[in-house]
Amino acid sequence: MAKEYQFSWKPNIPDALLKGYEFDKYDDESICLECGTFLRVDEYGFFLYWTSEERKDTSVLDLILVWEARRGTFPKDGRVMFELEQHGPRETIEDRTIWLTYGPDLVSVSNYYLVAEDIEVAKIWRNGLNEILRTSKMRHISYTTSLMKNWRYLCLCLNEHQKIPIKNIVKIFSGGKTDRMVQKCLSDLGLSGDKDYDELDVELFTFDKYLRLYYKICPRSDVQELFVKLSGQKEYLTKDRLINFLNEEQRDPRLNEILFPFFDDKKVLQLISKYESDENYVNNGKMSGDAFLRFLMSDENAPVFLDRVDLYQDMDQPLCHYYINRCIELDCWDGTGENKGEPIITHGKAMCTDVFFKDVLYQIRDTAFARSDFPLILSFENHCSKSNQLKMAKYCMEIFGDMLLSKPFDDYPLEPGVQLPSPNRLKHKILIKNKRLKADIEKLQMEQFLREGKLDEDEPVENPEDIVGEEILAVSVDDQRAHPEVEVCDAHSTSTLDANDRAPLRDLDEAHPEFKQTNFISKLKPLVTKKPQAFFTFQFCLLICLPNFKFHLN
Repeated sequence: MAKEYQFSWKPNIPDALLKGYEFDKYDDESICLECGTFLRVDEYGFFLYWTSEERKDTSVLDLILVWEARRGTFPKDGRVMFELEQHGPRETIEDRTIWLTYGPDLVSVSNYYLVAEDIEVAKIWRNGLNEILRTSKMRHISYTTSLMKNWRYLCLCLNEHQKIPIKNIVKIFSGGKTDRMVQKCLSDLGLSGDKDYDELDVELFTFDKYLRLYYKICPRSDVQELFVKLSGQKEYLTKDRLINFLNEEQRDPRLNEILFPFFDDKKVLQLISKYESDENYVNNGKMSGDAFLRFLMSDENAPVFLDRVDLYQDMDQPLCHYYINRCIELDCWDGTGENKGEPIITHGKAMCTDVFFKDVLYQIRDTAFARSDFPLILSFENHCSKSNQLKMAKYCMEIFGDMLLSKPFDDYPLEPGVQLPSPNRLKHKILIKNKRLKADIEKLQMEQFLREGKLDEDEPVENPEDIVGEEILAVSVDDQRAHPEVEVCDAHSTSTLDANDRAPLRDLDEAHPEFKQTNFISKLKPLVTKKPQAFFTFQFCLLICLPNFKFHLN
C-alpha cells in the first residue's frame, strides 16, 4: 500500500536480561539440579539462551513458545529439593523461582524452573520476560525478519568451542535437499568452515551471507516467473510497469482511495531507492529482480495492517459497545464423594477431571492480567446448591479482594439511562456474570438468610429416567430456586411434545440427513421433556466456539 508505516517490532528488553544472570535450573523430569546456568535474552528479543557448568554448548528457547513467567513452586523430586536447600533458605524458594511454561499449544506444555539467589533478581526477570511476552508484534514480523530470526538462532546455537556446527545449518536447509547439495552451496560461499571439527566462526556467518545461501538453496521460482511476466522478458521493471503492478494487481480494491492513495511517480521512486542496491537502476527509475523480491518480503507487503497490531480503538466507550473476548465460562457443580460439600468445576456429567472451585479462582487471580490490563468476565453456569453458592461468593471475595467488582462505581450507578463503565475504567477488575433471582424472591431469601443464617435447599427432583410413558405429566421443578439447571424463556411450555413441537425437529432431520446419520440425534430424543427448547441444544451444538485457535484440539 502507498501509505507507509514504520513497524517497530522489537520489544523493550531490560538491561538485566541482556546482561544475563546465573540461575539454578531444573524441569519436570529432572532428578538433579543444573547449577550455574547462565541465561540471557538476545538483543532482538527472539530467544532465551543459556550455557551451564556441566554443558558448554548453548541451549536456545524461542520466546514465541513461552506462555508465561510466574512465581515458582517447590520441586516434586526430593533430591532437587535437597540441593536447593543447600543454595538458599527453604522459605524463599517459591519467591526466588521463575516458572516458565512453554510449548507449541496448550496441550503440549513443558516447564522450566529457574532459581535465583535473590528474590529481587527473580522479580526483575519475571516482570521483564512477561513484558516481552505481552507484545503481539513479534507474531507479525515480515518474511525477511523471519529469515533474520532463523539466522540469529544459528548464531546462538554454539558448540563447546563457541562456534556454529555445520550440521545445524545443513539441518535447517536440508528439507527436500540432499546434505551434499547444502554443503556445496556453503563451500561456494566460503562457508565450509573448519573441516577437522566441522564448525564455522560466528563472525564469518553474516546475515548477508545467510540470505545469499537461502536464495541459492531455496530460489523463489514463483517470484522469478512473476517478474519475467511483469517486466516483459527484461532484467528490470520500469517505473510505469511497477506503478501498474502496485495499483492494479497488488493493491486491495477494498481500500479507501483517500486514506490509502494510489502509487504515483514520486512514491514509486522512493520505493525503488529503498530496496534497489544498484545505483544505476535507482537513477533511471528501474527495479531489479532482487530488489523486487526484497520488496515483496518486506513489512510493506504484510498480510495484515501493521498499524492495527497496536491498540488503536477508542476504549472509553461503554463496555457493551465491544465484542468481549476476555470471558471465562465456569461450569459449577456440587462436589460428590470425597469432594462433597465443596463447589467444583467440571463439564457437566462428562468424563472430565473435577477441579475445586477455589483452586480455579487462585489460578485466575494470578494470571488474569498477565497479558492484558482490560477487565475479565467470569460467567458462572451455576448448578450448585445454595450452601455451596454461599461458599462460592465467599471464595470470590476472599481470593480476588480488590480485583473483584462487587458494587457499582459511584459515577456509574445501575440506573436506567446510565451507560456501563468503559474498558479503561474497568482495568484490572474481575466481573462476575451469574443468573439472578427475581427481585421479590431475592428479597425474601435475603431476609431469611439474615434472620436464620441459612437458606432452604432446593427440593430434590425426581429422576426423569424413572418416568415411563408418553402421556404422563412432566416433573415439577421449583422455578424459585437460586439457579435452575435449565435456563429457558418460555414459562408455559407443555409437558409432552405435541405435533407443533415435533415439526421443527422433523424439518431439521429432513434438511440435514447426514447430520442425523452421523450423530444419531433421533436416538437421543427423550419421550418426555421439561422444555421443548432443550432439544435444540443438540442441533446447534456445533456453533459453540472458543476465542483462541490454540484451543482447537480437534
